[in-house]
Amino acid sequence: MTAFFNFIDYMLKKLTILCIGLMLVLVFAQVVSRYVFSYTPAWGEELARYLFVWTVFLSLPLLARTGGHMAIETLTSRISGNALRTCRILADVFSIAFLGIMVWHGGRMVMLASFQTSAAMQIPMSYVYAVIPYGCLVMLLYTVENLIKVLRAPADEVK
Repeated sequence: MTAFFNFIDYMLKKLTILCIGLMLVLVFAQVVSRYVFSYTPAWGEELARYLFVWTVFLSLPLLARTGGHMAIETLTSRISGNALRTCRILADVFSIAFLGIMVWHGGRMVMLASFQTSAAMQIPMSYVYAVIPYGCLVMLLYTVENLIKVLRAPADEVK
């Protein structure tokens, strides 16, 4: 299972880098176009906005797996042992519930948005929203993996 998750991480990193690179080039070209040619194509701004959404939802699972999300450690930095283990388990269970809701409703939003098109690029909005259930599903898998690790670890080894 670790090899599968490592492959997903690898692909997410590559896609995130691609999205950020395209967004950088697009925004730079828009600025140059606006000040040099006094013209900015509307599709460029729209595509940069959609690439930003994709970047966010593709990088969320990467941060979840490495523990890079912002956390309030006021409580967890002061406890250890079984109390910390219980706190981590509760956090993972609530995260799993939230991510399950996001996957379900994200999938529904993709289906509903298939009838809408974007204003400038005229692409189905479901292409834009498809990353929401995908990113949340991968993050859900990583959270389940983390929960299993916490459940298997002795209380004194939980960090």
